[in-house]
Amino acid sequence: MRILNIGGATAIIEHAGKRILFDPWMDEGIFHGAWYHYPPSAVKIKDLGHLDYVYISHIHEDHCSAGTIKHLNEDAEIILLDKKPNFVAKFLDNYRFKFKKIHLIKPKTPTMILPNLCVDMLTGDPANPMAYALDSTLILKWDDFVLVNANDCIPYKDGLDYILSTYQHIDFALLPYGGGSGYPSCYLNLTDEEKIQEKERILKGRLESFVNNVNYLKPKYVMPFADQYLVAGNRSHLNKYISHAVSPGVVEDYIKGKEFKSNLLLLNSGQTFDFNEGEKIPNVSYKKHTDEDRESYIRSLKEIKYDYEHFALNPAVPLDRLVNFARARLWKMQQQNDYCPDFKLYLDANDSERRFCINMLNDTAEEISFSKACEKPYLRIAVPDTLLMMLLVGHVSWNIADAALFLDYERVPNIYDGKIYEYLNYLRV
Repeated sequence: MRILNIGGATAIIEHAGKRILFDPWMDEGIFHGAWYHYPPSAVKIKDLGHLDYVYISHIHEDHCSAGTIKHLNEDAEIILLDKKPNFVAKFLDNYRFKFKKIHLIKPKTPTMILPNLCVDMLTGDPANPMAYALDSTLILKWDDFVLVNANDCIPYKDGLDYILSTYQHIDFALLPYGGGSGYPSCYLNLTDEEKIQEKERILKGRLESFVNNVNYLKPKYVMPFADQYLVAGNRSHLNKYISHAVSPGVVEDYIKGKEFKSNLLLLNSGQTFDFNEGEKIPNVSYKKHTDEDRESYIRSLKEIKYDYEHFALNPAVPLDRLVNFARARLWKMQQQNDYCPDFKLYLDANDSERRFCINMLNDTAEEISFSKACEKPYLRIAVPDTLLMMLLVGHVSWNIADAALFLDYERVPNIYDGKIYEYLNYLRV
């Protein structure tokens, strides 16, 4: 049994002459030109070789990139969580990707896809609507070797208890140790010092959760997984405030002096670990990347342009009508779920200096003076006009624009309400 680390949540597990690729993302400039691998990937798409299976955990492009998938051999078989709606299955169909077979694995239903290979899956945490709608965890029992790949899927007690009650031992776990979003980087209501404080608070909490999950699951080996990227272009100065570490090496420093019931495995991109021999190939030390290393790499990517910077939509596009159409769709979803908080959303079109107010208590959306004060509690989002149009027509999702650090926010009071951000994704025509 061997694993080849590629970078992010992308890796290849190999055993008995069969190879499974996890979460294909190997091209650069995903999320509309924003995301690049960091640490840089040492493995090129052309070096992948023949694949027997491809597991895709969820629809986000750093796990499911069309720019990578189009290069994969079509006689591979795809492994997906069986869920409705199935965003990944629809994505593959929309792009007309034709693979030999798609295995739809129901949650908590061990399924044999080879005489010696059993595949099992978990949904994202049911208590988190966004995670439950998108995420998945893969569990493989390959001969007597048990592997858990949680990628971005934050472990939760019911899921961990299922694994422990179903499998006698865990040989290898790939677990999330970080995460990324526009908070605190893009929040104008925070000073730079406050952003640093929030970044450190969030990162510490995620590392603590990683250690707790390791000690609960007790795998023989564990590798900090996913969340390895930076943002290029004119928003790259915000990387220093992103609430994720420069590289997985931060885990090694964090666990010193702490109880840790596993063997920590850190692999460079392009490095393999042989579980039978307990050896790294090549047998070289893990490179711990520093903030200075990342900043140096960022400087080489500062001139990158995002998709929306390559053109400007005609200013005659009726922005107010787009806002009204999008607001009508959002209101429909609010009514369906009886969700009408006393809260206001403000949309600022920076280039034309136009401001729109959406009252979440009713179906209204009105244009107001660009200089008018916002009424508390509120979330204000400011973007270039072209990007706002792309968001409102659904070409760019609010969730992805957040991850790409495209959106400037002002949140007053500075209290996180996940449902506001969940419903923001319905604000499109």
